[in-house]
Amino acid sequence: MKIKPSEGNKTFCMAPFSHTYLSPQSERRLCCASREKASWATQYIDAERADNNSDYHPAALSEHWNSPYMMDIRKRLMAGEEIPQCDVCNQKILNIHIYRDYFTKTLFPHKIDEAFEKTRDDGYTELKPISFDYRITNLCNFKCRMCGDQLSSSWEAENRMMGQYDKGGDAWATKEFKPVIEKFQTEVAEKELWDAVYDGRIEEIYWVGGEPLMWDIHWDVMKYLVETGGSKNVTVRYNTNLSRVRYKEHYLYDYLPHFKSVQICASIDGIGDIVEYVRHGIKWDQWLQNFKEGLFLNKMYGSYATAFDLTVTAPGLFSMKEMIDITAELDVHTLIKTTFSFDSSIVMSPMVIPRHILNPILDDIIEYAREKAKTYPKIENYVICFEDIKKKKTFQEEYPDWERGLIDGKKRLMKIDLHRNNTGKIEEIYSKYPPLLEWWNSIPVKDNII
Repeated sequence: MKIKPSEGNKTFCMAPFSHTYLSPQSERRLCCASREKASWATQYIDAERADNNSDYHPAALSEHWNSPYMMDIRKRLMAGEEIPQCDVCNQKILNIHIYRDYFTKTLFPHKIDEAFEKTRDDGYTELKPISFDYRITNLCNFKCRMCGDQLSSSWEAENRMMGQYDKGGDAWATKEFKPVIEKFQTEVAEKELWDAVYDGRIEEIYWVGGEPLMWDIHWDVMKYLVETGGSKNVTVRYNTNLSRVRYKEHYLYDYLPHFKSVQICASIDGIGDIVEYVRHGIKWDQWLQNFKEGLFLNKMYGSYATAFDLTVTAPGLFSMKEMIDITAELDVHTLIKTTFSFDSSIVMSPMVIPRHILNPILDDIIEYAREKAKTYPKIENYVICFEDIKKKKTFQEEYPDWERGLIDGKKRLMKIDLHRNNTGKIEEIYSKYPPLLEWWNSIPVKDNII
């Protein structure tokens, strides 16, 4: 059975018909937001762990694209089923703006009929991927507190220094597997991306890492597309820490005006000292200068070409008014999501804060944003998104054993803070709202956290 979106199919997504994703550990997914079972290296978002984390058999795109698994996904989506892999969109777990809409309503709505025509009832498709999110490496110069080693080589290096890999687990990070993964990513994954570029087939590239502006392949592909004229047919999208816009002889803003469409989602969590705590490695003044240099793109490609990509964290709540101010000053859009979590140990999430403490903090931000939005309409998204955050369950409401996870999470944070010479910083931030500081200090963690 096939039901098109125009016929009432509300769960159909163009991603499995157009898009291909690969993690730095060679895990393939429907997209970066899909919740799937790991094949061997469990990702932070995965619904199920791998059965055997020492069995590394990565699949080439040619094996994966019309595999029984992918065919079944397409078959079910064409029938209008709500599949668990798409829970992040189905349940709006990250934010109210769902990724499905990007592929189906923004990027490829004109290809929906073709997807149904060229895909058999069993899910086999004649279509080839034209949108790539290939995270070739975890190379990154930041250690953002809501991130981790799989997406940041700096996190990985820190974990090695702290002995995190000394007792097994995380097979992808071992000396045995690291060179094997790197070989696959370089010889297979990079070639797959280049093949699509050389064929003139590629219509969208999502550059995200790691930190893509540190990757040679990013600059090489961008230069090739501009020099051959292929850029005029390609949409480029970034999720970048924007710590740099220059690399060797390259300057990002020289290339971007040659593309069909551009969107830079510049990752940020606040401003000043608070963002420098949360997003370890950032230099706020330099970041802001790099962002401002790209604002001319909004006149070329529309007001979302250069936007803040804001992750709401617990400490970052105390930088939101300043974020609202800088958003109004620069007259830019802000894409807002909440720190991703599936257990109560993720103490960077605002949902770790008990309801009676959290709501007054959120109400203060919402009131400030609502007043600002009267003059600056782009601030309205803060109102909408923070009202949505207020509706989410706190960890206390969602997880029966939330206190156990909370203790583990605080212990882990304290250990990292000690290693980074940030001891006491989160208490300094939380002192801006004494009830929060009192609650945080009441979490029982033993003195010995090493």
